[in-house]
Amino acid sequence: MRGRDRRILLVLLDGAADRPSPALDGRTPWEAADTPNLDRLAAAGINGTMHVAQPGVPLSSDLAHTRLFGYDPTELPGRGVLEARGFGRDPPPGSVVCSASFASLEGDGRTVADRHLADDAADFERRSALPGVREADVPAVDGCTASFEYTWKNRGLVEVTADEVVSPAVTDVDPFAEGLPVIASEPTADAADAEAAERTATALRTFTRSTRDALAGVDGPADVVLSKWAATPRGVEAFADRHGLDAASLTPKPVLTGLARTLGMSHRAAPDGYDDRAAAALDALGSHEFVHVHYPEPDEVAHAAGPRAKRDEIAAIDASLATVTDRALDDPDLVTVVTADHTTPSTEDVVHSGEPVPVTIVADGVRVDGVERAGERPAARGDLRGVRGRDLLRTARAAADRVMLAGLRRTPAARDYPTTAVRPLWEEDRE
Repeated sequence: MRGRDRRILLVLLDGAADRPSPALDGRTPWEAADTPNLDRLAAAGINGTMHVAQPGVPLSSDLAHTRLFGYDPTELPGRGVLEARGFGRDPPPGSVVCSASFASLEGDGRTVADRHLADDAADFERRSALPGVREADVPAVDGCTASFEYTWKNRGLVEVTADEVVSPAVTDVDPFAEGLPVIASEPTADAADAEAAERTATALRTFTRSTRDALAGVDGPADVVLSKWAATPRGVEAFADRHGLDAASLTPKPVLTGLARTLGMSHRAAPDGYDDRAAAALDALGSHEFVHVHYPEPDEVAHAAGPRAKRDEIAAIDASLATVTDRALDDPDLVTVVTADHTTPSTEDVVHSGEPVPVTIVADGVRVDGVERAGERPAARGDLRGVRGRDLLRTARAAADRVMLAGLRRTPAARDYPTTAVRPLWEEDRE
């Protein structure tokens, strides 16, 4: 196998894809933004749109990134563990960990009023230390405790441990919407071990009631701790073993930091300033074969401020990408990929939606398709078709000459990338 073993840069604009907006004359924020650098990349590359999962399926960032990194979500331990690792925690084997947050309740004490309590709404760290929030015993399960650890904003982690086996196959306590009741956790219909799942559900029901009781006498908006995304630690094939790439991730998002650490990728701090983030990504290419640089801001602005603000945020990111674009166009040993992880509607009260996202790949030898602008509808006119999320990295590796001819077997483990780490016959004979 011959090739140059090019490096790969993945520029990930979180939630940048959108729906057409009346406020932008029927354009999406990406289409309406002033993006000369992303346009240069589109004009120099092959473009298309990609369903990260099945068509129509809205994804969270962690599930989307899992696919974009070439994994099926069933291989990963789940978001609770990823968030814990993102904050530098290492959940013990056999535990169940949930993402959690403080919320307020309606006057009935049962219905969720506000899940998005502002950072300065209360001293959440102090509330986390209250008896009944910090920890709750679960008498119904042998040796079981459910404990809460504060992380940031109004959020934290709930950890369930017990002398008996517990399982993450439980429903969320958090309904992920206002106006709905706090959910009584119970085993999911597909739980492999229903008894273990019932132990976890019992612990979460007990803990949630305990937090409401503990917070009842405390002034402020926090009335309860809501948990979701239960997960348990388990082993995962390392990114380097799966793809043959020494990888780094630059992300400011804790759950994606945890994903990188779970996959054995090097995590580098992602500077807040866009110019500094672009410079850090280029610097990382000096010591890594694959670099993921993450921009969560389009998603955040879409949720908070609407289509015009999202348009302007995408333009601000683009203004910082001149050096990245120059490197992508001038370096024959670099493959540059620009995409989003999901669609985030900025005009409607929808968390994420299931439309496909734009993809641009720039590299020596790609079949440049004549698309001249970045955005959803320009990309859809390109020649890159039929790619799903789990295909993207392999497609980029193919452009980087980092795939092996199908059917070759150099090692006992089935690998689709060239490797020289083989077992030599003659050295064995000399032993």
